[in-house]
Amino acid sequence: MKLGLILLISITGILLTISLPHAYSQLVSDNKYLLQATGFVVGTQTIQNSEIDLQFSTGANNNGNTPVTLENGLVSISGNNYLNSGIWTSTLLRNGQFIVITGDAQNSNGDTIHVNIFGRLVQTSQEGSVYYFTGKITGTAEPFQVAYSAKIASTISSVTPPQTTPTQTPTSQGNTIQVSIVSGSSSPNNQIFFSLSSIQITPGTTIVWTNNDSVPHQIESGVISTSTTNAKASLTPDGQIISPVLAPGQSFQFTVNSVGTITFYDPSYLWMSGAITSKSEITTQVKTTQISILKGASTMKSGQVVSPPSIQITPGTTIVWTNNDSVSHTLLSGILSTTTQGQGGTANPTANAPSFQPDGQINSGTILPGQIFQYTMSRIGTITFYDPTYTWINGVISSISQTSTQSKPIQISIQPGSYQSQGSASQQNQLYTNHYYLPTDLQIIPGATIIWTNNDTVSHRVLSGISTQKPDNPFTPDGKFDSGVLAPGQSFQFTLNDVGIIRFYDPTYTWMNGVIVSIPPSSSQIIAAPSHNPGLH
Repeated sequence: MKLGLILLISITGILLTISLPHAYSQLVSDNKYLLQATGFVVGTQTIQNSEIDLQFSTGANNNGNTPVTLENGLVSISGNNYLNSGIWTSTLLRNGQFIVITGDAQNSNGDTIHVNIFGRLVQTSQEGSVYYFTGKITGTAEPFQVAYSAKIASTISSVTPPQTTPTQTPTSQGNTIQVSIVSGSSSPNNQIFFSLSSIQITPGTTIVWTNNDSVPHQIESGVISTSTTNAKASLTPDGQIISPVLAPGQSFQFTVNSVGTITFYDPSYLWMSGAITSKSEITTQVKTTQISILKGASTMKSGQVVSPPSIQITPGTTIVWTNNDSVSHTLLSGILSTTTQGQGGTANPTANAPSFQPDGQINSGTILPGQIFQYTMSRIGTITFYDPTYTWINGVISSISQTSTQSKPIQISIQPGSYQSQGSASQQNQLYTNHYYLPTDLQIIPGATIIWTNNDTVSHRVLSGISTQKPDNPFTPDGKFDSGVLAPGQSFQFTLNDVGIIRFYDPTYTWMNGVIVSIPPSSSQIIAAPSHNPGLH
């Protein structure tokens, strides 16, 4: 039985190493892609709609053949979703003319299917490469022959940081900015100590610190110096700001009348520091994006060191880096000269740290602990930034002409009782989505805001991560987002501009996990099925 209609949904994927502002349409070595295929599966009794989303990276070309490593995969057959499990294998043949993909996938009940498909290049354009796929899916109630068409393309991966509303209240008497001493900030393990910690003002602005912690605090201003012997920062009071001891719930205010930068800190808890930058004039409607160099970034052996590690902006946006580490850092822009990225950290980051060649666009000079550096990007394109001393501290800025937005946030409920694994299938299948979230998997466009609400009776945490395919430790964080601890009734929101397949999970209850497929809006195209059957190779 021949199929007469194949619907192609245009997709954009993720570029892992960035060199040019415009992605190349052909599949090339050492790149990262997103494939979305849509079509039909045909059994002996039924014909069902089916889709496949695959996120993969390509290796080095060897005599026309290129190995492919699958990172995430989602197979849907009439709404029944399967996520990749076990090892998938794939190869580009004859310089991308053909592609072979095989592997297993599991649904939330633990049912496993085997996918064996062969793709033939149909056409290429500036937007991407079009493939026609045939093959088999077995392990279902009836074996299926498949017929898909797909577009594989690559573009820049970026993450827009969560849109938070800082406590900033203009008053009729003048500008007043509220700064919260965050609960738990007396512990160095807290991720945030002040909210806000980086403040830009004009002279005459009053800063109000409120102690929302459970222990007393004090605010002083000072000068930061770094010892040449141990690289640790020390702070010497400069006398500009000296608050009394603030009991929990008490406040202190200070009006900044001069131009310059003031570093404030708690003399009892020196990891608590922030910066006030006072300028004579601030342009109205300035677009800014914050990037934090996290505490411990200079010595961290694993985990995230910059938050967010990549951002997507529009021209004219000012990027503000805040050094929340305890040592000084310098930021340069440059070109990656090795293929090993150190952003996520490794067991020994210095052994696999990437190297860069500076391009002269960004040079922050020394950023002392608590200080900020800002850079306004006025053009379209991409910039990679890095610390030349700790090169695993790096990230990407992507400036585009416009950003897709989705006005209505998407709600995800953490369901009551989710802290208890329900059934052997759930326990055995920790690599896949399940009913602990509602919805457990969703498709969005970049720019969508997602809100997780904890409707359970215990605290939860939502992390983005990568599947390790290990039952005892099924996920590892990828640094895209981290909700922190969500008490019952609390919510966490994140605006996602990333393109691809993103998994989220609870690190305490790893049977709780879900998947987001982020696909940019694009014009669709109808392609007639080939007049001959390419066959399965």
